Amino acid sequence: MRVVWLLAAGTFLCCGCWVKQEAGKKMQADIAAMQMEMEVVKKAHAEQKGKLAKRIQQADQKIAELQKVIEEYRRATGRNAADVGVDLERLKSEIMQIRGRLEVNEHRLGIIENRLSIIHKDLDEQRSSVVKREEDEETRRREEEEKKKKEIEEATRRSLGAIERPEKVEDFYKLAYGMLDAGQHKAARILFEELLAKWPKSAYADNALYWIGESYYAEQNYREAALTFQKVRKRFPKGDKSPDALLKLGYCFYAMEMYKESLPFLSEFVQSYPGNRMAAAARKKIRNARRRVKSKRRGK
Repeated sequence: MRVVWLLAAGTFLCCGCWVKQEAGKKMQADIAAMQMEMEVVKKAHAEQKGKLAKRIQQADQKIAELQKVIEEYRRATGRNAADVGVDLERLKSEIMQIRGRLEVNEHRLGIIENRLSIIHKDLDEQRSSVVKREEDEETRRREEEEKKKKEIEEATRRSLGAIERPEKVEDFYKLAYGMLDAGQHKAARILFEELLAKWPKSAYADNALYWIGESYYAEQNYREAALTFQKVRKRFPKGDKSPDALLKLGYCFYAMEMYKESLPFLSEFVQSYPGNRMAAAARKKIRNARRRVKSKRRGK
């Protein structure tokens, strides 16, 4: 509207209408300023239009790229969106079925675990029962063995009761040793014990005690044999049978497979009595014991 008014005013001047000179100059300046402002607006509008066109072009390019990707996917898979939806529903259904089967299996596993727990409990009870039964049987076996031993000893004592005991210690010793030499270990042991009871400080006492140990050793009762041989060493440290008792202590521990424990006794025997007729056998025993100790260590 302002532009129209200005144009009308200019036309009026051209037609010869009287206008003051100063007002005319001001009006021309305003027109020039407005023309410049219009140029600026036109330029800005052209720039905005160009940017907008560029953005539209870029958006169209991206849409075309997306359409190309979608078309390539469709050609590669041969499926459309509806097909994909059907597949998704099918997968969901299969997952639900798998979950259902898992729940059923978990329930079955729970039942199996409960049954296994009951079975383990029954097995533990049966095992405990078997162990107790074996322990009871072992106790009964030992009691029966002790009972048999006592019965044999009583029978031996009764049989020995008919034998007249010599009045002299040397004759009594010969009787007892004769029983031992004949393999009647229990009878010999009883007679040697009677000798010790009757002549505890006689010259035959250390030998009698030693042969009691030998009677146990012959019966493979190595524990009682070792205890008896140790008594010989304590009660008769300077007696004739002290070296033999030392050697047989080592033999007893060796026989009980206590090889490490046997070595001190065997070594002491060899060192203390190197000229003894049993020294060579003791050295061989030491070598065997050391090998067995090393073997046990490797086995661990």
